[in-house]
Amino acid sequence: MLLGAAVALLGVAAPAAAHGGDVVISLGTDGEGGVSANLTWKLDGHPVEEAADVSVTAQSAAGQTVGPLTLSSASEGVGWYTSEPGVLAEGNWTLTATITHPSEATASAQVDVVPLPEPAPHADDEAAAGAEDGAASTGAEDDAAAADGSGTADEEPTGGGAGVWIAVAVVAVLLLAGGYVVVRRRSRAAAADESSDGKPRSLTSTSAR
Repeated sequence: MLLGAAVALLGVAAPAAAHGGDVVISLGTDGEGGVSANLTWKLDGHPVEEAADVSVTAQSAAGQTVGPLTLSSASEGVGWYTSEPGVLAEGNWTLTATITHPSEATASAQVDVVPLPEPAPHADDEAAAGAEDGAASTGAEDDAAAADGSGTADEEPTGGGAGVWIAVAVVAVLLLAGGYVVVRRRSRAAAADESSDGKPRSLTSTSAR
C-alpha cells in the first residue's frame, strides 16, 4: 500500500521535474547599457535551472561591434544572465546570443539604449537645498557686516587722532597769541615808566583855607 502511494507520488512529480528540448533565449538591456538574457524551456516555459554558457555579440546601427560577451548568472532569479553595466553606448543595437549547454540555441533581438532620466528632486531635498542657500546667504551677510564694522573701527582712531592734533594746534595758537599780548603789555608799561622818570612831575598846589 505504502509502496504504491510512493510510486504514485513519483509519477506525479516526474513530469514537472523533467525538462528538455529547445531553449528560448529572451534578450534585453538592464537600463544602464548592459545586456540581459533569460533562458526558459520552450516546452513548458519553466526557467532553465542548469548552468548555461551565454555568449552575446552586439552590433550598433552605426556599425560598432561589441563582444562576444560572456554573461554571468544574475541575482534576479533562475535562468537570468547579465553582463557588466555600460558595455553598450546610446543607440540602437542588434544582439545575437548563443548557448551550447544544456542545449544549443541561438537568438537575436534589437534593443534601444537610451540615457536614464534624471530623478525628480524630492520635497525634502528641495527644502534642504533651500536651507543651505539661506545659511550661505546669512553667512555672507554676516561677513559683510563684520567687514563694515572692522572698517569703521579702523577709521575711528584716525578721525579721533586728527581731532586731537587739531585741538592741540588750536591751543598752541591761543597760547602764542596770549603770550604775545602779555609781552606787548609789559613793553608798554616799561616805556611808560621810563617816560615818567625822565620828566619832572607836575606839582599841584592846594590852598589852605
